[in-house]
Amino acid sequence: MAEITGGELLLRCLHAEGVRHINAITDGTYMMVIEALERLGDELNMRLVVPRHEAAAAHACDAYTRVTGKPAVVMACAGPGAANLVAGMMCAQAEGSPVVAITTTRRSDISDSYVHQGGMQVSHHLDVFRPAVKWNGKVDHWKRIPDMVRHAFRTAMSGRPGPTHILIPEDIISQKGDDADVAIIAPQRYRVVDRMPADPSTVKTAAEMLVNADLVNIHCGNGAERADAGDQVRRLADHLGCPVTHTIRARGIIPDDHPLCFHPTCMSRIVANNQADLVLAVGTRLGELNMWGRPPMFGEPDKQRLIQIDTEPTHIGLNRPTDIALIGDAQLVLGQIFDEVKKLTEKRPRHAKIAELRALQDQFQKELDDALADTARTPMLTGHILKVCNDFFSDDAIFVMDGGNTTLWDLHYHVARKPRSVIYSMNYGHLGTGLPYAIGAKLACPDKPVYCVTGDSAFGFNIQELETAVRNRLPVIILVAVDGAYGMEKSAQQRQFGREAAWFGHDHAPVRYDQVGTAMGCHGEFVETVQQILPALERSVASGKPAVIHVVVDPDANVDPPGNWLWAAARSGKM
Repeated sequence: MAEITGGELLLRCLHAEGVRHINAITDGTYMMVIEALERLGDELNMRLVVPRHEAAAAHACDAYTRVTGKPAVVMACAGPGAANLVAGMMCAQAEGSPVVAITTTRRSDISDSYVHQGGMQVSHHLDVFRPAVKWNGKVDHWKRIPDMVRHAFRTAMSGRPGPTHILIPEDIISQKGDDADVAIIAPQRYRVVDRMPADPSTVKTAAEMLVNADLVNIHCGNGAERADAGDQVRRLADHLGCPVTHTIRARGIIPDDHPLCFHPTCMSRIVANNQADLVLAVGTRLGELNMWGRPPMFGEPDKQRLIQIDTEPTHIGLNRPTDIALIGDAQLVLGQIFDEVKKLTEKRPRHAKIAELRALQDQFQKELDDALADTARTPMLTGHILKVCNDFFSDDAIFVMDGGNTTLWDLHYHVARKPRSVIYSMNYGHLGTGLPYAIGAKLACPDKPVYCVTGDSAFGFNIQELETAVRNRLPVIILVAVDGAYGMEKSAQQRQFGREAAWFGHDHAPVRYDQVGTAMGCHGEFVETVQQILPALERSVASGKPAVIHVVVDPDANVDPPGNWLWAAARSGKM
């Protein structure tokens, strides 16, 4: 038996959950957590990662969970630190990322119950976080720290994963108690950690429906990625000879260049979605960028059958009626389906529709390639950056997208070849996530190359985290497509007013982002031609440092990037 502080008790509870990084700016309200981490970090194999802004720390945790599938922890101090976290937590909620936030109040006697009395750095934390998380709660006693940590992780990892929040007053973190009075329990003993299969009889019915359909379309969302179901998707598609489509968030679930895979913004994807007799929806709610699963992107519900796989029962039939619901882990359920399908049919040749879809995609790709044929043009197109990066980086590199119109170029020209290799704030569209996402991905996978192609507007939101990358020796490569403006807002202004030159409120003052990076200890490169990109990448990697490559791109071309119709339709409410 020994007396330990609430800070050490919290740390040991997090260690039991497998947490290896605590992302937090050191603060007096949780100094006993910092003290315990300094003293026990090596023994517990836990590390403090200190950001320059709390929102960036939450974004880094978000990326960490997406790359690893494991929960991540961020801490913030009373009042302002907690407030800064909210943006990052809202992004994590939108993307289904199990980020556990722990915030503090200064003391129990001036906590959120006494805001009206004018306490300094006191706010209604639980109310502030409630819309941004799946669950939040306050620790009122030292002994309840393990209970509350368990519930936070249980909720974060159940069903569709998502963020949670624990509020702990400073005096409880500093309080001492007997470690014999509390129990720290391993995850497998208090929550479900194993993959859950679907009901076998329902799986058999689904398999029969798949085999009896003429044209099946397997359509994947980020739930398929979270389940690491890429191999199972590819195996089933190969056996049925059917097309695979996916949401933007599920890029890489099978390689973009697989003959059965069709790009999310190509007409081939829409034809596959619309003309299939049966859609097997894997880990997707069929949200707005899927036109809610409705015509004209998908077929009429009374004619086109739908089988839906999801871990979250409330997602079934959410936006479109479902014929068969399979509740369970996508990897396991697809394996169950494949076993039943094999009993009913031999491997089938590719459906005749594949040739039509491939012709549509080939024409789509030719138009993209033709647009980049002039490698001597200056300023270059943002797509030129991606073409060079596709060849330079290995297939297992982690690619981070950020920005407005820059992400449309990223989406169309980057080739994803591995699951969990593309990170983007798809569902929330939050600018400035790119650099923090890259930091979180590199923390998760230090042996994999991590690079980000971002716009200059987005990069400016969290540019201070370059110093975090330098301090933590995280050699991420950041390529900044510089058009000197909020490019996507120019696109909106053009659609609304027909402007071509007279933009209002969109332009930036000139900034040399490579020099900003150099001032913070990064390697810097300035690029004006396509031919300069490759040697700049080579020097950046050779430096062993985080690198910022300032790439001058055509501001006029950036007003109308490929796929601009998609955002225009979404913003107009016509989807």
